[in-house]
Amino acid sequence: MSGWWWREHPEALEWQREADAADAARGPGVPVGELPQFVESQQVSLRLMVLLHGGPPTPEALKEARSLSRRLLGLLPQPGPDQLCYQERWESRSRWGGEESLVCSRRTCGRCLPLKATR
Repeated sequence: MSGWWWREHPEALEWQREADAADAARGPGVPVGELPQFVESQQVSLRLMVLLHGGPPTPEALKEARSLSRRLLGLLPQPGPDQLCYQERWESRSRWGGEESLVCSRRTCGRCLPLKATR
């Protein structure tokens, strides 16, 4: 299931407020700019800009640019929690007997990626 159905649970909004308060108390973890994934995304972004602004586009350059754009979307950390971060962590409560996961599995979650890096 996907969507916001989990928020309909009576305890969900209170849990979300508590999770946000715990995040604020814990701090962000590793600064996003120090993540290897962020550094790689900057390199990909630079190559993409060179391809798109370095002269008349060729079919090969456009093909590489499209590939780099897709790769960049899978690397660049989001500025905040992923859209499904809360839902995934909430659902983990039922899998782990009331204990939610500290981090979600989303590759570019701006909340969880820095926390994963501190481990």
